[in-house]
Amino acid sequence: MADSGKSILIVDDDLTLREMYVERLKMEGFTVDSAKDGEEAIEKAKTEHPNVILLDIMMPKINGLDVLKMLKGDEETKDIPVLLLTALIQDIDKAKGLSSGADDYIVKSETMPGEVIEKIKAALEKTAM
Repeated sequence: MADSGKSILIVDDDLTLREMYVERLKMEGFTVDSAKDGEEAIEKAKTEHPNVILLDIMMPKINGLDVLKMLKGDEETKDIPVLLLTALIQDIDKAKGLSSGADDYIVKSETMPGEVIEKIKAALEKTAM
């Protein structure tokens, strides 16, 4: 499998959603870790250097947009593709996310897990070039 060995960090305060994506991504051959809030996400991004980060916006402690800014502002983590996976459907939220450095903006209610996995693979292909 082409994607085996690639690591994904899933950051979401929703345990059910995190577990579902962990299982789906493992079935695709990815190595998967998860974080329940922004603080944990930054720590794991710096120590584990995942190939892609799937990041929720509305979370406790540090929200996803702030996490994104911190990751993109840090020499160690700035090149890791970040896909925002959020319940926020407003165009202004999408614009904010993309202008803050997100590689993609995925609305949870409009996207099936299989589509999210395709977007992860697309982000990995871009970084491989």
